[in-house]
Amino acid sequence: MAGESSTRAAAGALTPALAQQIAGETSAIVGFNILITDVRGMVIGSGDTSRVGSFHEASLDVIRTKEPATHSAAEARALHGVKPGVTLPILLNGHAVGTVGITGSPVQVTRFGLMVERQTEILLHQASLLRSTLQRERELEDLVREILAFDPLMTEAEALLDQANEQAVDLAASRVGIAVQVLGRTTSPATTTEWLPRALVMLRESFAHRHTIAVSIAANRYVVFAHPTAEGVPGIVAQAGQCVEQFRTHLASDVEIGIGTVAAGPAGLRNSYEDAVDSLRLGRRIKQRSITTINEVRIEQLLSGVGLRARQRYTTAVADRLLRLGDWPTVQATVVAWCESGFSLVGAARRLHIHRNTLIHRLEKIEQLQGWTERKSEAYLALYLACKVTELDLDGGQSRSA
Repeated sequence: MAGESSTRAAAGALTPALAQQIAGETSAIVGFNILITDVRGMVIGSGDTSRVGSFHEASLDVIRTKEPATHSAAEARALHGVKPGVTLPILLNGHAVGTVGITGSPVQVTRFGLMVERQTEILLHQASLLRSTLQRERELEDLVREILAFDPLMTEAEALLDQANEQAVDLAASRVGIAVQVLGRTTSPATTTEWLPRALVMLRESFAHRHTIAVSIAANRYVVFAHPTAEGVPGIVAQAGQCVEQFRTHLASDVEIGIGTVAAGPAGLRNSYEDAVDSLRLGRRIKQRSITTINEVRIEQLLSGVGLRARQRYTTAVADRLLRLGDWPTVQATVVAWCESGFSLVGAARRLHIHRNTLIHRLEKIEQLQGWTERKSEAYLALYLACKVTELDLDGGQSRSA
């Protein structure tokens, strides 16, 4: 059964389109008609296209013996669909998948036989590798789509783990979900033997590890499940930085990358990639940077899950007076620096590049407008969330002050 399956797979690489391309181009080069048959002896490619679809009886014995055969004019007349010449087996992985025949006097064309046979086998081997590569890519893409759509209420995790194991992929290994968006069009493959998109090759080289999975899911969009480095996520960030530079240098393209958390198993990998997608979206919208990790935008991720109207009600309730002041960017920068520096006057002033007394004056003005009688961290945290909301809703402050 395994031998039959291997034979069918090998024969499948010799398609009529490929056979006709080889026969047509080779006939023009050697000056004699070349024909190619399948394992049934049917002509599937020929420099003389009128012979395509006819039966070539001599091929059956050549396929059976895997040995070449010559046919004189008299011998050819005794065989159906055969002209004088030489017929040789096409071997792929030890299997005869068809024959190649050269029409002419055996004395004249035999010297071309081995050359044509070898060239045909080389081209067929390349075609077989391409088919195998593309099949592997489709299987990986299907597996990744299954992970991204995984629902434990609909699918058993063990079933997906078994499916992955059949593809030599261990989903129990730790990985980091990464969302990649390539901006602009990338260049086409540089050589005929480079079958995968250059962007995909570059991603696999950037996050190189035997456990890393990288596939294309849409035009210029890629999913990567990268094996974490010894440094964890910071190591992945470093690899992502090198990846950005590689895209700029070799493909003249910018790329945006969102990075999730370290996870394992179908559900964990799905969650990690969802975090990566949020990182990519929020990083582009708020951080305006090429690489963003989910830990940098956790608050924004949470707030973005709240409806727009609810966010607007919140900011109105918490910061309406400050929004109407007309100097919201300064207020926003001050509150964010104050909270993210741990309510440190020195740290916040350094972050804002202002004098400590200037910061105190700003805080006092905010507190006066808010009607606060004392400086409480929880009040500032509530205001901090309003600042984060307006980062999400970029026109929020302007629309309120209009």
